[in-house]
Amino acid sequence: MLFGVLLLMDTDEALQCDQLFAAGLQDLVLLRGSAAYVDRESSYWAANNPLHPSCIVQPRNTEDVSRVIKVLAKANSLIALRSGGHTQWTGSNDIHNGITIDLGRMTTVTYNPQSKLASIQPGPRWGDVYEELLEYGVCVPGGRDGNVGIGGFLTGGGNSYYAGLYGWATDNVANFEVVLADGSVIDANPKSHSDLFRALKGGSGNFGIVTRFDMYTFPAHDVWGGIRAAVRGKGDELAQAMVDFTNNNKKNPEDAYIINYTFNPSSSSDALVAHVVVDTHGVVNAPAFEQILKIPVIMDDVKTRTMANMANSYLLPSDEQQVWFTLTFRNDVRVIKKAGLLHDELVEELKREMPAGNYTTQCLFQPVPTLFTEHSIQRGGNVLGLDNVKENALMWLITGSSETAEQQKIMREKLTTFYTTLDAYAKSLGLNIAWQYLNYVDQTQDPLKSYGQQNVDFICKVSKKYDPSQVFQSKVVSGWKISNVGT
Repeated sequence: MLFGVLLLMDTDEALQCDQLFAAGLQDLVLLRGSAAYVDRESSYWAANNPLHPSCIVQPRNTEDVSRVIKVLAKANSLIALRSGGHTQWTGSNDIHNGITIDLGRMTTVTYNPQSKLASIQPGPRWGDVYEELLEYGVCVPGGRDGNVGIGGFLTGGGNSYYAGLYGWATDNVANFEVVLADGSVIDANPKSHSDLFRALKGGSGNFGIVTRFDMYTFPAHDVWGGIRAAVRGKGDELAQAMVDFTNNNKKNPEDAYIINYTFNPSSSSDALVAHVVVDTHGVVNAPAFEQILKIPVIMDDVKTRTMANMANSYLLPSDEQQVWFTLTFRNDVRVIKKAGLLHDELVEELKREMPAGNYTTQCLFQPVPTLFTEHSIQRGGNVLGLDNVKENALMWLITGSSETAEQQKIMREKLTTFYTTLDAYAKSLGLNIAWQYLNYVDQTQDPLKSYGQQNVDFICKVSKKYDPSQVFQSKVVSGWKISNVGT
């Protein structure tokens, strides 16, 4: 049967996948052209992500991951690693001529009432995690969009509505279970392999495959929050509210705020300023939002709800071509207003060049106060490098989604200009901060470098210690590689 299956594959595919069959792993393998393979490739969030590997291997548990990596580390094939499949740039989580290790079957979420830790495998989505943990009456800091995956989010930092209370989501991991390149399984925590523990908190997929995240929990209760939308003319007021909120976030750590200059021509002929307000303690009309709630809106979906409902109510549309860029700035209203004006120009240009209904844009700002890093330091630190930023900051994200590859090319050109123009403006006023959030970056950016040389050197050292053959640098080619920093 083995040889019959391989005869249906072309020579290159057979060479790359036959060792998995020879090792008795055929029940984990999806072959190109099979219904299961086609279904899995179509499950990526961004339409530009699927690259159609020679085959997909889907481990069911940590033991399977160990068996798979032992085989593939010695095989003559390149490898991609996929967790939830939500990272938006091409090559981040799939490969063409190679094998994709897909962790999507590893979806177990459990809770230990004695340790008060939630154990989460890398395969579910955050909406699923919140629902599962709600059964135990607990929650963790996780993704704000219920479709976001686990592995990339947590090893890339992880911003959540709970960041003011608990810091970056990665700092809420008590233990990482990791399969190394030689197939060995270790736990990385403050007492065991503490260097790897710290490196995984922001260091992405440079060391091994994380097969379980043990996270600190807190009691779950309803939040008060949702999306409001104002006309574009209210943008300056909402921008000033963002600066004020960021400076006061330490006084109201339970609250979160995001503003978003956005355009969706299928629903409105004008750009809007959407904004998210959340009080994670469930306080209705929380005092931190007094200034914001006075601003008239044309849509208001703010209400009391579970975190699971909050995350699953605002899912970004899937199956679209995506382009994202991100930067970080000092907390100054001028840079927000400039971005709003650049977004106005972008919208007018896109109206002339793309059919209405075929694209959407988002230009977001969210707080990165020093408060977040204070929590990180209390938990032993991470490698993000934000401990070097001594002032409150703003994280900016521009996104453009479109229907076709041709439209994505136009969108990429427009957003590249937007990104470089805003960056130059901020630098001219001394408002730039040289830090990039890994989970938002474009493939042309260099997030690991932005962590600072000390952290880059540390990540390199840990990578070489735990992966001396550098399998996760030379063979696992998806994602951000510390060996490529600055190249």
